[in-house]
Amino acid sequence: MLEENPSQVTKAKMARALILNLSYDKQSLSEMEVSQLWDLIDAETDDLESKSDECEVIPISAVSILDEYDKRQRPFFKYSQWLGVSAILVLAFALGISLSIIFPESTPIEIPKIVTYEEYTTPPGVKSTMTLQDGSKVMLNSGSSIRFIKNFEADQRVLYLTGEGYFEVAKDSLRPFSVITEGVKTTALGTAFNVSAYADEEVNVSLVEGKVALEVNGADLPQISLEKGEDLRFDAETGLLKKGQFDTELVLAWTKKRIIFQQVKMMEAIRILENWYGVTFTLKNKPKSDLLVYGMYEDEILENVLEGLSYTARFDYKIVQDEVEITFK
Repeated sequence: MLEENPSQVTKAKMARALILNLSYDKQSLSEMEVSQLWDLIDAETDDLESKSDECEVIPISAVSILDEYDKRQRPFFKYSQWLGVSAILVLAFALGISLSIIFPESTPIEIPKIVTYEEYTTPPGVKSTMTLQDGSKVMLNSGSSIRFIKNFEADQRVLYLTGEGYFEVAKDSLRPFSVITEGVKTTALGTAFNVSAYADEEVNVSLVEGKVALEVNGADLPQISLEKGEDLRFDAETGLLKKGQFDTELVLAWTKKRIIFQQVKMMEAIRILENWYGVTFTLKNKPKSDLLVYGMYEDEILENVLEGLSYTARFDYKIVQDEVEITFK
């Protein structure tokens, strides 16, 4: 353009010098703004070029150029900048409202704690004694098991018993101690008692020390209390309850490695021997339903026990490893 208008070379050089001498500390321009400024200069030179030589020439100064630039460009940049900020704020506000509607604030859900159970089992032929976390002592007879929440709960101590167990309960007035068997719940605060609850047999709770309260499923009765020396027998099949006295030596004989049969049904005696010695009995013929056996044995081998019972119960026996065959006469 300057080649075609050599008369404007001097003015262009003057404009360039003015721009280069501007203070960038006061006014910093981007590349786009500089380009737009050059376009403005070209437009000014084109306007001057179209006028006659007699027209008054107005010299271009840095102040006039910047004033013109500010009039044409600055309002637009300021407006566009504030418009963008406003749009972002409006969008953020709208997004917050939408999220509050879609995901309303709710109370945190408590995740239930995982309950861990402990279980102890004594196989046939084995007896075991243990001390629980609360200091209570439990002795399990052969073929028995207990199950309870590890370290117990904060407000109670509950055990589930299968078979027979003797319990010496540590005192804790804030946490009652309960033993649950099929049909009967025995609760004590500090006491000693024996519970027998084998499958297909009546439940027998015998109180050795202290007091206990019993709840019987299906019985239209309030809690039943036992005093020292009393026991409760419950037949889950018939629903019959019987409260009475018991012989401590007889009930706790198993804890001292003694077997005492005193008017015991033959089939119950067989179950006791199976658990005590870890064997299995096979009957060639069934005994009479009213057949009762008697005898007391302390730390005896199975053969000696069977030999003693065979005289009164009138049967022959044969032992092959862990199998016992009995034939009633």
